[in-house]
Amino acid sequence: MSRRGRLLVLEGLDGAGTTTQSRLLGARLAAGGRRVHVTAEPSGGPIGALLRLALQGRVVGRGGAPLDPGALALLFAADRLDHVAGEIEPRLAAGVDVISDRFTLSSLAYQSIATGSPSWVAAINARAPVPDLTVFLEVRPAIALARRRATGTAPELYEVDAFQRRVAASYRRALAAVRRAGQRVVSLDGERPIEEVAEAVAGLVAAPRRR
Repeated sequence: MSRRGRLLVLEGLDGAGTTTQSRLLGARLAAGGRRVHVTAEPSGGPIGALLRLALQGRVVGRGGAPLDPGALALLFAADRLDHVAGEIEPRLAAGVDVISDRFTLSSLAYQSIATGSPSWVAAINARAPVPDLTVFLEVRPAIALARRRATGTAPELYEVDAFQRRVAASYRRALAAVRRAGQRVVSLDGERPIEEVAEAVAGLVAAPRRR
């Protein structure tokens, strides 16, 4: 039987570099002979597609109002379970390492603010698997904002400076909570040059877990 793959997650503010580092880690592991699958959340599935439209303001609630924050939180949780069942778990079972650009920690940070209920957000995501490693890229909100603006893309629902500052504080609370629960979560300075961050991420993935 194939040895089970690892679920490796990159987390951080919008603009922290999670997408770039996920791709670089995937390429590095593949070059080293590992079977790798790189993915992201919202996923490419049907619920993820709806979420992306909602984040872009192209799907709204009744009467043209923004979608209720609780409804969005439920959609993120539903997308995660669909993502796991249809894309992540089959690959892990086949011995493939799965690298996800965002996972449950994002909901604990973002949706906890939007709904005002961290415990409820944790409850609706309780069935999601625990990653083997989560790497959190520490980037100051002002730096993350400058990076997002440099891309020239239109800002999405949560990509607002004031909200991102709140998200940074919410991430700190969420990180403390999952660490208390025994999850392997490591923070890295995401403001360093891309190559240096990539080396640090690869080093964490290669390091054996301490018991």
